[in-house]
Amino acid sequence: MSLRSRIVLAVAVVFALVSAGAGWLMLNRAEHSLQTAFDRATQTRANWLLSQVSTDPVVLPLPAAPEQMRVTVTTYGPPRELFRSPGFPEPDGSPPPHRRQNPQWPGTYPALAGSYRLVTAESSTQLTDSHVRLTLAVPDRSLRHDIGQLQWVFGLGWLLSLLLALGAGYGAAGWLLRPIKSLVGQASRIGKATRIDPLLLPQSRDELYELTVALNQMLDRIRTTIDTQRHFFGAAAHELRTPLAVMKTGLEVTLRSGHVEAGLQPFLAGQLDEVRRLTRLIDEFLTLSRPDETPPQLHQTPVSLGKQVAACLNQLTTIATDYEVTASLLTTGDSDAELLTDAVKLDHILLNLLENAIKYAVAGSMITITVDSTQPGLGVVRIQNKTTRESGPTINLPEPYFQADPLKEGHGLGLWISHRLTTLLGGQLLLSWQQFTFTSELRMPIPNRSDGGLG
Repeated sequence: MSLRSRIVLAVAVVFALVSAGAGWLMLNRAEHSLQTAFDRATQTRANWLLSQVSTDPVVLPLPAAPEQMRVTVTTYGPPRELFRSPGFPEPDGSPPPHRRQNPQWPGTYPALAGSYRLVTAESSTQLTDSHVRLTLAVPDRSLRHDIGQLQWVFGLGWLLSLLLALGAGYGAAGWLLRPIKSLVGQASRIGKATRIDPLLLPQSRDELYELTVALNQMLDRIRTTIDTQRHFFGAAAHELRTPLAVMKTGLEVTLRSGHVEAGLQPFLAGQLDEVRRLTRLIDEFLTLSRPDETPPQLHQTPVSLGKQVAACLNQLTTIATDYEVTASLLTTGDSDAELLTDAVKLDHILLNLLENAIKYAVAGSMITITVDSTQPGLGVVRIQNKTTRESGPTINLPEPYFQADPLKEGHGLGLWISHRLTTLLGGQLLLSWQQFTFTSELRMPIPNRSDGGLG
């Protein structure tokens, strides 16, 4: 549920409770006023009838058809009943027990009202020391009808006002939340932009202003952290390139001199491969340490995808031997298909993917590399290796510092670097891990020869 809906719901609940309580009090007062007015009219009628009563001689007025009357007189003793209507109700206003239901045969008794309201009028005569008491019962059907109409009007009014409050509250909530929506729009644009710009401050200095200031402070810290990390990567990479270049040159010269003992040659060759890997990693760090808003420097040249994969696989022969893994390279489709891309960065991607497959493959197994050029305008490199586990997470693998197996060496940067470089070259990297097989699939666009992209 959105914030706007929650605000409207909360306001509607509060309005419903408050208006229902206030309406209930007003309805009670209105019902009481109707009952008071009805009783006053009945009391006036009873006083008039009492004025027509005489005890010596006995003269009694007759009530109207729907009315019921009872007259008693008290003279030196218990009260004596002078008159009672045949259908005079009980003290609570209900008809007498023997007249509450009409018989099956019509005409036996006249129909009685469902309920009555009773009022009493009294008078005293000093000459005869008599006390006359007249109780008049009048059907309250009209009163109950008026009260029912009043309740219906109050209920309908409450419901309509609640619906009107919901509609008006929804519109008002949308108008009040416009600054927050503007803030969300600015934040979403920052997520898609290449640089982090501060949010625009609202004109009113309210809670939203304080929230925007706090968000800008947080964005400033994030920007500072990102810049510091980039500068660290760039500075560290620049500082490490020189000693690594010296070590690489020294190992190459030593191996080519012919004065190295046979037992040391494999060791020095392995050290040279590790130095080359570190040099490649430093170059990748330099590429990724550039700010996002800086256009990437791509040196695009025609590259044969099959030959590039074969060359990278040949560089990793020593590592494959150390991990007791063999590799099988299969090319399908046009073997002469060429990409127009940055060959150095493509080498970095392929070497990372191949090295990852070698290190995580089961000892004694075979890695299958397939170069597929059968799909129009697309070159696919599919690398599959057997794993000791049946399956594992793949959505987090392109994230920095994520390690599927913490016991393996490395810091979880290989697939992250490959993913970033693939995106930089306009390709796509897909990962899958099912049925004890890990598959990394690199998809790179191949320009059509008819477009003049490659001669």
